[in-house]
Amino acid sequence: MNCLTAINCQDNFAMSQPLNFQQVILKLHEYWSAQGCVIWEPYNVQVGAGTGNPATLLRVLGPEPWRVAYVEPSVRPDDGRYGDNPNRMQKYYQYQVILKPDPGNPQELYLKSLEALGINPREHDIRFVEDNWESPALGAWGLGWEVWLDGQEITQFTYFQQAGGMELDPVSVEITYGIERIVLALQNKNSAWEIDWMDGITYHDIMYQEEVEHCRYFFDVADVEALKQIYDTYEREYSRALEGDALISAYDYVLKCSHLFNVLDTRGAIGVTERASYFRRMRDMTRTVAHAYAENREKLGYPLMSMASKWGVSLPEYTPEEPVAPTKPAEFLLEIGVEELPANDVDDVLQQLDAAVPSLLDDLRLSHEGVSIDATPRRIVVRAKNLAARQTDEEFVAKGPPAERAYDADGNPTKAAQGFARGRGVDVADLKVQDIDGGQYVTAVVHNEGLPATQVLQEALPKLIAGIKFGKAMRWNETGIAFSRPVRWLLAMFGDIAIPFTYAGVVSGQSTRGLRPYGSPILDVTNPAEYAEKLSEQGIILNREARREEIAKQIKVLADEVNGTIPDDPGLLDEVTNLVEAPVALRGTFEEKYLALPREVLVMVMRKHQRYFPVEDTKGKLLPYFIAVRNGDAEHLDKVIHGNEHVLRARFSDADYFYNQDIKKPLKDYLERLSTLTFQEHLGSMRDKNERIVSTVESVGKLLDADTTATGIAQRAAHIAKADLGTQMVVEMTSLQGTMGREYAKLQDYPLEVADAIFEHWQPRYAGDAVPASTAGTILAVADKLDSLVGLFAAGLAPRSTSDPYGLRRAALGIVQILIAKQIDVNLRDAIELVAPSQPIEVTPVVISQLLEFIRGRLDSWLEEELGSARDVINAVLAQQGNNPYRAYVGVQQLSEWVQKENWPTLLDNFARCVRITRSEDQTFKVDAAVLEEDAEKALYEAVQAAKAAMGEDANVDGFLTAFEPVVPAIQQFFDTVLVNAEDEKLRQNRLGLLQSISRMARGRADLSELVGF
Repeated sequence: MNCLTAINCQDNFAMSQPLNFQQVILKLHEYWSAQGCVIWEPYNVQVGAGTGNPATLLRVLGPEPWRVAYVEPSVRPDDGRYGDNPNRMQKYYQYQVILKPDPGNPQELYLKSLEALGINPREHDIRFVEDNWESPALGAWGLGWEVWLDGQEITQFTYFQQAGGMELDPVSVEITYGIERIVLALQNKNSAWEIDWMDGITYHDIMYQEEVEHCRYFFDVADVEALKQIYDTYEREYSRALEGDALISAYDYVLKCSHLFNVLDTRGAIGVTERASYFRRMRDMTRTVAHAYAENREKLGYPLMSMASKWGVSLPEYTPEEPVAPTKPAEFLLEIGVEELPANDVDDVLQQLDAAVPSLLDDLRLSHEGVSIDATPRRIVVRAKNLAARQTDEEFVAKGPPAERAYDADGNPTKAAQGFARGRGVDVADLKVQDIDGGQYVTAVVHNEGLPATQVLQEALPKLIAGIKFGKAMRWNETGIAFSRPVRWLLAMFGDIAIPFTYAGVVSGQSTRGLRPYGSPILDVTNPAEYAEKLSEQGIILNREARREEIAKQIKVLADEVNGTIPDDPGLLDEVTNLVEAPVALRGTFEEKYLALPREVLVMVMRKHQRYFPVEDTKGKLLPYFIAVRNGDAEHLDKVIHGNEHVLRARFSDADYFYNQDIKKPLKDYLERLSTLTFQEHLGSMRDKNERIVSTVESVGKLLDADTTATGIAQRAAHIAKADLGTQMVVEMTSLQGTMGREYAKLQDYPLEVADAIFEHWQPRYAGDAVPASTAGTILAVADKLDSLVGLFAAGLAPRSTSDPYGLRRAALGIVQILIAKQIDVNLRDAIELVAPSQPIEVTPVVISQLLEFIRGRLDSWLEEELGSARDVINAVLAQQGNNPYRAYVGVQQLSEWVQKENWPTLLDNFARCVRITRSEDQTFKVDAAVLEEDAEKALYEAVQAAKAAMGEDANVDGFLTAFEPVVPAIQQFFDTVLVNAEDEKLRQNRLGLLQSISRMARGRADLSELVGF
C-alpha cells in the first residue's frame, strides 16, 4: 500500500482559526493534565529558563516519580532589544514539562501535543536536531534536541542526566516549549509584538512597555559595582538560609545570584576568568541545596513514591525463547531503532560497525557473501548476504596445566588433569603431553560442533550493540544502559526467522517504524527483502551515500532553475544527509534588501543556524534564494517553504538590526565597551589587551623582518583590532569577530589593507583555516597570539588536559602555522622575551620555559600530522631546533630525505662513532693543528675545516649533512689507523677535540642520537 494513502492526515484537528497566545497555554494545560501532569505555577523569582523553577531542578532529584507542566516567564537580559526587534526580547514565556521517569514514548507524546495546538505533522517539517544542554550554574546537563518546525526552533527536548551536580536516577525528560515561537507560526505573524494574546489584545499591548523599561535598566541604568555588591550580599543570605534549614529560601538566593550574573554579563562586566569563578560559586551553592533537598526527601520517606503506580514505568520481564534453527543460508538483518541520532554519531556508528560486524561474524565462524552497514537518524541497519545457517565445526589443540602438575609420580592423572579434561569435554585418557614454549604441558584436541546461526546471534547481538561507542552517551531508563539516544525498537531476522533478544529493556520483534512525518507507523516485516520494500515505500533512503547523492542532485536542480550554483560545502552536505531519512529539497526566497548585509553574515546564518544551502551566481555573488532539505515528501511543500522563509526573514531581520545599530558609531568608539569586558583578572580588560598589542606591534614587525610599510599598516590596525568585540553583531555571533571588524572598517574609509589586517589577525581560526595573507595581518596575528600565550601562562592558566577556555592550543598552533607558511625564521624565545615586558604581571624564566615547551608540543604534533615523518626524525630535529618552527619544519623534511638514502647507515654510523667516544668528556678541547702527527688525523682535520667552511653558520640539516658526507672516508681512515686515547695527554686531548668538532657540526640542526640505529 502506498504510504500516503496509509496515513491519516488527521485533518479533523485542523482548526478554523489559529489559537491565540492564552489559548495555546490552556490547550497545553489541558493536554498535559490528561497525561497525568500536575499543573504548576510560574516561580516568584526571576529565572533564565523553566529549568530553574524548583518544580524542575529539585524535583528531578531522587527516586520519586514526578510529572509536572507549567508556564514560566523567562528573563534573559542579554536578549533585550528595547522592543525594536520583532522576535527577540529579554522576557518571554516557556512552557515546561517534566516526565519522570521516561514514559517510553516522550517524543510521541510531544508530537501529539503539537497536534492539539493545530500543527499537523503532515503539513510541516518537524525535526529533532541535536542540542546538548548544559547549565554550569545549576550543575545540570542533558542530551537531546532542538525541535524545529519548518526550520524554526520551537522546543528544547532534553533527557536530564545530572542536576545540582547529582547523577539522576531515574532520568527525567524535560520538554521546554517556546510559546511565542509556536504562536508566531500558528498565527503566521512576522513579529512577536503582533501576536494575538486574546481577542482584541496583542502581545505588544501587554508586554511592550515593560520590555522597553527593563532593557533601559539592564543596558543603561544598572550600576555594575552595586550589582556585584548585591550579588555578594545574596550569597551571604544564601548561607544564612542554609544554616537555618530553609532550603527553598536558600535556593531562591541561588536564582537571584544567577539573575544578577546575567545582568552583569549583559553589561560586559564578566571576563573569562570571572565567568568561571561566578559559575563555580553558583554551582557550589546549587549542589549544596540539591544534596540537602535529596537528603530531606529521603528522611520524609519519599512521599511521592505513592504515585509510582500512576507515573512510574516498569520494564517488562522477558526471557527470550530459543530461536528456530535455520536449515539453509539466508540474508541476515538487524535494525536498531533509535530516537534521532546526532549527525556526527551517524558517521561514527557506520565506521565502527564497518569494522565490528565482519570481525564478529568471523569470530562466530559464520560465513557470508558480504556485509552492508547503513544508518539514518532513526535507524542503524546491519545486513549480511547469504549468512551461513550454522557455524563451521571447530577443531583445535587446547593447552592445559604443566605436565608435572597433571600427573603424579606413578603417572596417574591428578585433579588438575581431570578438571582440564572435563572442562574441554574430552576423556582424560585422550590427553597428550607436548613441548610448548620450552615447557611440557598437557593438551587436548577439542572438537566443537557448530551451532545454529540464530542461536549464536541471539547471544552476540546485545554485545555488538553495547560495543558501539559515542563521544556523548545518555541513560534513559532503569537499565542504566547508555547510548547516543534512546533505543526504541529492535528487529533481527535470519531470512524469515525472528531472532529474539533484549537490549536496554527493548525486546526485539518483527516490525520496524515508518517515517516520522507519517506518525512513525508500525510496519510488520516477514523477511529482509520485505523490510527493504516497506522502507522504500516510505521514501526512506537507507544508504548514506545514496542519500547524499540524492540531496546533491536535488539541490543542484533547484539552483539551476534560478541560474545559480551551490558553493562547495561538503561538511554541510554531510550534516544534512545525516539529519534526514527521506530527503526532499525545497527552494525559498528572501528579500533582496538583505543582500546589502555582508556576505559572511548571510552565509553564517544560512549554514550554521539553519543548515540551508546558499545560492550564488556564476561570479560568486549571493542570490536571494536558499535551499533547505525536508524530511518527508513533497506534500504541503508550500507551507514548509513559507515557514522556512519566515524563519530566515526573522534571522536576517536580527542581523540587519545588529548591523544598522553597529554602524551608527565609529569602530573606535566600541573600544570603550572593551574596558568593561574582562580579558583576565590579572591581565586586565580586553581594551588593556588591545593596547598591549598596539605597544608591541612595531617590535614584532622588526622581529619578523617586515618592511616599514607593512608594520605601519599593522600599527594602525592594532588600534581597533579588537573593537568589533563590542559590537552587537559579534556579541550575537562570536564567530564573526574580525569579519565584522573588517566590514565596519571598510565602511568607515579605513584603507583596505588596514581592514584586511583586522580580519587576518584572528587567523588561523580553526583547523584547515588559512593563515594571514598580508604581512600586516601576519604581524598583528603573531603579536595578538603571543600576548595571550605569554600573559595567560604567566597568570598560571596553561591549558589542562580537558580544559582550554582561552584557546591557547589554537593560538600556539596558529603561531607555528604562520611562521612556517610565511617562511619566517624566528626563535620563539626571542619573541616571548620581546612581549614579556608589556605584561602587567611578571613573566619568570620558568614561565618562558613552560611556554616554549608548550609551543614545541604543538609544533611536534603538527609536523607529524602534516609531514607524516618518522617519530625519531622529528625528535632529532626538535631537540636542536624546537624553538624555531620554520627551521624545524625545513630540517625535518631534509632529514627525512637523508635517512632514506642508500649510504645513510654509513653516514650515521661514522658520525655516531665521533659522538660516542667523546660524549663522556666534560671538557671541550681545542684542536691545535701543530700537534697533529698522523697523516690520517691531519687529513681528517683538513676535511673538517673544509666541511665547516662549506656548511656556513646558517646551514640547516641539508647543509650540515652535505658538508659532512665527504668527511666520512677521513673518519673511517682515522679510526682505522689512529689511536685516540694516546698515552701523551696533549695528543689525546687534541684528537678528542678533533672528534668533538665533528660532533658540534650538528649542533643547532639535529640531535642524531635520537635516530634509530645511532
